[in-house]
Amino acid sequence: MNYGECFCWWRVILFSPVALLFLISCAGTPLTKVGGDSGLPSELSQEFKDKFEVKDMPATPAPAPVPAPSVTLASSTELKKGEKSKKQPKVQKKQPDPNDVKIEAPKPESTIVPTQSSANGFVYPNRRPKNDPIWIGEELTYDVSYFGVAAGSFVLTVLPHKAINNRKVYHVKGTATSSKLFSMFYRLNDTVETFFDYESLFSHRLHLVLDETKQTRDSLELNDPEKAQTFYWNRWNHKTKGYIEVKQFAEIPRFAQDTLSALYYLRTVPLPNGAVATVPIVSESKHFEAVVTVLRRETVDSPLGDVQAIVVKPETKYQGVLKKQGDSFIWLSDDERRFVLRLEAKVRIGTVVAKLKKVSVGSPP
Repeated sequence: MNYGECFCWWRVILFSPVALLFLISCAGTPLTKVGGDSGLPSELSQEFKDKFEVKDMPATPAPAPVPAPSVTLASSTELKKGEKSKKQPKVQKKQPDPNDVKIEAPKPESTIVPTQSSANGFVYPNRRPKNDPIWIGEELTYDVSYFGVAAGSFVLTVLPHKAINNRKVYHVKGTATSSKLFSMFYRLNDTVETFFDYESLFSHRLHLVLDETKQTRDSLELNDPEKAQTFYWNRWNHKTKGYIEVKQFAEIPRFAQDTLSALYYLRTVPLPNGAVATVPIVSESKHFEAVVTVLRRETVDSPLGDVQAIVVKPETKYQGVLKKQGDSFIWLSDDERRFVLRLEAKVRIGTVVAKLKKVSVGSPP
């Protein structure tokens, strides 16, 4: 995986810090854009296309109003004028028997269920967290700097739920733009969208569109856990390498993350001090593991004020071997939301820092 060919800082910080090539690049004439649409290669079967089509979730109908109970004001037998009503015999209340034991009906469990099965019997695990930290409308805005100089900004937005393959999915969109100063050396205007499963928390689909000084690119990854395979389609127009197109299937671990959904998956898992979480990742038809170690807890400043944060260190393991690379660190708020507060990645020269600047918390589920 060639990480130096784009300024995708979430990938740089999480999985493979490398030198930022845009720092030594020269601005030039814009390249012809590639892709940018939602179509799929014509050689793919219609069944495959339908399986990964992104659909809107059907609107939940409002509950029908419950009619108020009718009240009878008159008795079934009317009294004649001047007739006294007969007194009803008193009913003695039964004294509680100390030997009686009250047994309450079991309370319904939460929405978590052991598994979900597809139409063909394939079993999807349910990995729903007790408290969902990912709320629709959440928007996190980061300032990205290099050597203390503003390099750009990155915005992550949680959009309304969608459906893929008849399964409810989260939809998260990220946009990255270079600052005016850095655009003089390297212009960047990128978008990335991930669609990951609401119950099983794995990536169904990742769509990356780059519009930069030295390259334009449209990359699509479709992950099928039932067949344990991914389809990778990359259309790439490079300033020096020309146009390249790749279409290929590859075997992958089931229920893996993409390079953006991994960040959200990390927000759902327990992170006690000293814990180590291993997350399978799929990227560009290859797969590896992100090994995330919980280092400590500390107080950091943020748009939310001074908050307690969990500090973790992600490392990349490929074919069972940890890769030697610059250190990366992530700070997450130590609460039910687990906001990503700060990210750092040491590169060949210096450190890239992404710091949370603005938070829109979204609407609770």
